[in-house]
Amino acid sequence: MSTMGSELGRLFKLDQATHTANVEVWVMLTTLLLVVKFAIDSRGPWFFNKFMVLSLQFLEGLNSSMVTYSLALMQLSSSRNDFFQVWGVLMVTLRYSVMVGRPYGRSKKLTLSDMMSSLWSANLLRSRSSVLLIAILLWSIWLINAARIIGYFISSERASRINQENMRLVTDYMRYEPELSSDSGSGAGAADPVSMRGYKYLVCGEDEQDKKVAAPLFRFKLNMEHEKLITTESVWSLEEDKLLGGEADADNRFKDVCLSFALYKLLRRRFHNLPSHEALHHKTRRLVLGGLLRLPQEGHDHERAFRVTEVELTFLKDCFHGNQAVMFVNGFPLRRLLLSVLLVAALSSVAYPVYQIPSRNTDSRVTRGVPVSYAIIFLIILKELWEVYVYVFSQWTKVWMLYVYITEPNLQCSLMRGVLRVMFRLVTRGQWDQQVGQYNIFIQCSEWKLVMSMLRPTTTKLQTDVKKAILESLRGLLQSPQSLGSYFSSAFGSDDQGSIVVERFSWANDFAADTHRILVWHIATCLCEMELCGEAAAAAHKPFWLRPSRLFVHRSRATSEAMWAHYNVAVTLSNYCAYLLTRPPRLVPDNNFVSIKVFDAVRAEVFSATRRCKSFQDIHHRLVGKAAVPDGKYEATVKMGAELARQLLETYKDDNRAAAWQVLANFWTGFLLHLAASTKAQRHKTHLQGQGELITHLWALLSHAGFLGTIDQGEAVDDDEAAE
Repeated sequence: MSTMGSELGRLFKLDQATHTANVEVWVMLTTLLLVVKFAIDSRGPWFFNKFMVLSLQFLEGLNSSMVTYSLALMQLSSSRNDFFQVWGVLMVTLRYSVMVGRPYGRSKKLTLSDMMSSLWSANLLRSRSSVLLIAILLWSIWLINAARIIGYFISSERASRINQENMRLVTDYMRYEPELSSDSGSGAGAADPVSMRGYKYLVCGEDEQDKKVAAPLFRFKLNMEHEKLITTESVWSLEEDKLLGGEADADNRFKDVCLSFALYKLLRRRFHNLPSHEALHHKTRRLVLGGLLRLPQEGHDHERAFRVTEVELTFLKDCFHGNQAVMFVNGFPLRRLLLSVLLVAALSSVAYPVYQIPSRNTDSRVTRGVPVSYAIIFLIILKELWEVYVYVFSQWTKVWMLYVYITEPNLQCSLMRGVLRVMFRLVTRGQWDQQVGQYNIFIQCSEWKLVMSMLRPTTTKLQTDVKKAILESLRGLLQSPQSLGSYFSSAFGSDDQGSIVVERFSWANDFAADTHRILVWHIATCLCEMELCGEAAAAAHKPFWLRPSRLFVHRSRATSEAMWAHYNVAVTLSNYCAYLLTRPPRLVPDNNFVSIKVFDAVRAEVFSATRRCKSFQDIHHRLVGKAAVPDGKYEATVKMGAELARQLLETYKDDNRAAAWQVLANFWTGFLLHLAASTKAQRHKTHLQGQGELITHLWALLSHAGFLGTIDQGEAVDDDEAAE
């Protein structure tokens, strides 16, 4: 006990020159803060929580100051030993590693402070070390880190310029793509989304083309015979290939990665106000309807649409919130990975000389020099290996390998095909888990439950019934484009009886804001679900302790499988649309500030109306039983939702309850497509940082089908969104 006390005393003893704690203490605190910052940042996006955003910004500034302060103490300290040199170089290397390699970095550019810190650590190395081997290894580590800082800064600037040029090239290319397809004998009218004949969408190789501007048409003249240019049509034309051929890749697993990359290049233009010329041609709609959304009985997997969009959105997320788009701009980042491997080798080599430092008459106040050094070395090595893993096993690597395989006939061998098949099995990053958020306003109306739902969202697996309903609604929309804005009338059917019912319920769609529409129909859906529970089940439930991810109605309560499917679709999408109102910036077309105010007001109304209720039966009786208001005027959103539920239950009696759930299911699937098409691209961009949202996948499909127009309008972020 006395030994431990004496060691702690030496550890926290003030330095005679600086009159502060020993350098060792500051090094440990700085390392701890760097690790904490990286651990929090690696959890993903914190854009929905202002407190976490401010905390991360504070930690980032504190880390920079702590590294600088620790380096200054090493120079001013009254003691001199080899540990100071080791720690100075390792801390600067660790700070750079955790800042650049983080998976959700908010900045692709490095500041001048990185190089200044590196130069400061080099100043520590100027003093001759008592061990020549340590000096050589530390200089090697410093040079490798400095080369990475300079190289990344230069390459990021160059990559940003190249990406901008390529994006404009793709924009101009797509203006004339129908003519190029026609020149090759596969005109727009003959475009086939199954064989991809007539779809010359750029996959790779456009950056290697000779670009000449022919004034005044400003048309890019591309050498279409260039062997390095890869299009979707050329990929699908490899029918005899043993990897990409029809029989070898019957489910399009390999070819669809190329399709996702080509679609990503088209989709990213919407964030830069560049026109989507292909939206003017019907063949883009056929690509989605006849290709991605082909019926299962036509030999097509209904999961393909989501499989294509999940990889496409992975590329888009890396473009805006990661650094893969910078690293892979000139192909596979071999030099970057080579520097990481060299750094790992140098760090591993310095471990043994560091172990020998205490035996060379070092300062006795440095009590934990070796463990602290080893901890920093371990963290840096772990971080570098993780970064190598992220780059190697990424969707970008798959595209690069396919590009090399197609353009290099010498590599089209069994060994390369085997490597590609293994890579496709190992690379799982970017796969959408198909989890959708759920929020039930009757269960989570209290303030603390709302906060918990924001910190830890409740999710549920997207069931097959829900996916089929969404895709069928999307397929019907593509066949009748005018139905995008008529989702309300379509929910009640197209026959004469449906038209009569639409007139009765027309008030339930007469809202200026989609936020009101979501809340009114969500409240009505929840109340219908309570009624479906039955008296015994509704009385037994304690609503405030339930989770909205589970269905409250047992399957036996449904009169048929069709009714159960409609109920599943309606409740899941109702809770999902309500969940969209809880995630800033809200994924709805309304102004973000207005959406927040409306949602908070309605949530307070629900809490006030139901806080004394002890069961679903009580809630249903209190709201639906007293829903009617004289003269058809409703005083609050909650009463409007209750009145909508009452009218639905009255219109579709007990013997026709399945029709009520079919109406709700049709409404929510159509309305979700309306939300996806109407929500700003910038809001989808923000939510790309997370695991991905169902509505963003639908937005991508609607964009490729030409429903969003040739160019997005009003894409600037609202002031209230920028403040989030």
